[in-house]
This record gives sequence, C-alpha cells and structure tokens, in this order.
Amino acid sequence: MSADQGITVEYEEQLVRLVLNRPKQLNALNDDIRRVFATTLNELMERPDIRLLVISGEGKSFCSGADLKTTSYPKVEGDWSTRRNRTATWQRVLEQLERIPQVTVASMRGHVIGGGALLATACDFRVISDNVVFRIPELALGIPNVWNGTPLLAREVGLPTARDWVMTTRNVFADELKQSGWAQRVAVDDSLEALTGELLKELLDVPAAALAMTRSMTSALGRSAAGMSLGWADADLQQWALTEDEYKETVRSYARHITDKSR
Repeated sequence: MSADQGITVEYEEQLVRLVLNRPKQLNALNDDIRRVFATTLNELMERPDIRLLVISGEGKSFCSGADLKTTSYPKVEGDWSTRRNRTATWQRVLEQLERIPQVTVASMRGHVIGGGALLATACDFRVISDNVVFRIPELALGIPNVWNGTPLLAREVGLPTARDWVMTTRNVFADELKQSGWAQRVAVDDSLEALTGELLKELLDVPAAALAMTRSMTSALGRSAAGMSLGWADADLQQWALTEDEYKETVRSYARHITDKSR
C-alpha cells in the first residue's frame, strides 16, 4: 500500500503491519487512512493464516489524533441520515478492530492523542516508549469524547481513571500508563522496536489455535463490558458538537498549536 495515502500495509508471513506514515503531521488521522484501515480489517476477517496485527507510527510520534486541518470527516452531501452514518466511520473501524481474529498490538512513541489514543486502546496489547505523552483532548475542544471512547477507556483502566483522563484532558506519561494497566510494556531509550519484537515472538510461540480462541474469548468479554453498548449515540453527539461556534474557534487554536509542535 502506498505511503501516499498516509499509511503503509506490510505483510510478513504470519503478521501484518499497519504503519501510520504522515510524520510531518505527527501521523494525524484522515479519511484516506480510515479507508485503508477499514479495507485491511475487512480482508483480515478472511485471513486466519495471519495471526498478528501490529499498528505503529512513522517518525517521532504514534498519532496526534484527527487531522483538524483537513478534518477526518470530509463534508458529505446528503440528508441527516447520510451525514450521521458518515460521522460514525472511525467508530466502526474500532469496532471492527476488536472483532478480527488476529491478536492486535499497538507499538507507540511520542504523542498518543485523541483518536490515536482510542485506536491504541482498542488493541489487545500496548507497548510504549518511555517518552510517550497520552492525552484525550476532546472536552478541551468543546466536543464530547466519542468513538465509544469513554466506555472503552473505562473497560481498560477502570472508571475513576478514565474519568480523570477524559474530564481533565491532561497529559498522561509512561509511568502512569504502565501503572494503570493501559500499557503492558514500557521500552526505555530507543528499545521500542526490540521490545515489540519480543512480544510478537512470545505470541507467535503460542500454538495458533489456542491463541486464536483466547483472542476471540477476550474480545467477546471486552464487548460485553459495562457501557460498551452506549456508543450508538456518539455520531449524534458529534454532529451536534461540530456545529457549535465554541468548537469551531477552539479547534482552530488547537490546530495551530499542533502545527507549531510538529515543526
């Protein structure tokens, strides 16, 4: 897959790598990336020979969230029903990510922000470098945390911690991410690739059928967790929030800030 779409897809025997490839934009998510994700995940549903999916980011950061300059929700002509369906596209990607038969691993350094943080939260394993800065900034932008993000975070780290991270919009660093259980492994210095490789080897050493069945079981348990069924209204919340003047002004300021940090 061409990096011109902002993401590369690399097949390596029993695993596939999805690499966010917009380093100048800190790998901000856009609709081209979303389409590649959706297509690849649909293909993986029919590829039980592929055992692992690894998601990472090119450059100094994993992902700075949605690209607020080009917007990850291109303007859609049509009625309310069409626009509502379009707004939920990334949420459907996260749901599909949890249903594929492959074990999923997010390998991250630098900024892990907004939609990028939720993308990682939907994975089975999260390996981070010790320079990771995690943040859920949506409330500071005047919009609710959507993509079913708050129930997803609460499932992984507990409601009190999820409430803290979402409501304060503060930066969360590697030590807290490891202590909370959000990150299973933390790499020091420049050892992220090596530590991720160790985890992949451990997973591939497990018999394929036993690993696949356990992946299916834990995924089903995750989907049945309290609150995970509440995301049906997220598209409506986001459509409403995006029309507000408060959001429009705040997001312009935030986009300028992100641009300055990426230089």
